[in-house]
Amino acid sequence: MSKSIKNKQFWEQQLEKLKISDLSRSQYCRDYGINYDRFSYWIKKLNAVTATFVPVKVQPPERTTNASLLCTLELRENSLKIHDHSALALILDRLT
Repeated sequence: MSKSIKNKQFWEQQLEKLKISDLSRSQYCRDYGINYDRFSYWIKKLNAVTATFVPVKVQPPERTTNASLLCTLELRENSLKIHDHSALALILDRLT
């Protein structure tokens, strides 16, 4: 494996090319002779989000009103009701 394939810049370029190629990851790797497992590792590494804490105001269920509800995020048996625009913007930014 050449030295250029091991550096971060190479994998960032490949990820950008993949995004604009309209190919699946496996097809892209086949077409360009890239190791699928190595590419998957770098995609995960490049897309890793640094965990940060976000201040949250917790209110008992009877105090929340649906009138100010912006959205509800659900994951398995948990739900998070978002009432604050800045909190929603922060969450959406972290998800993209």
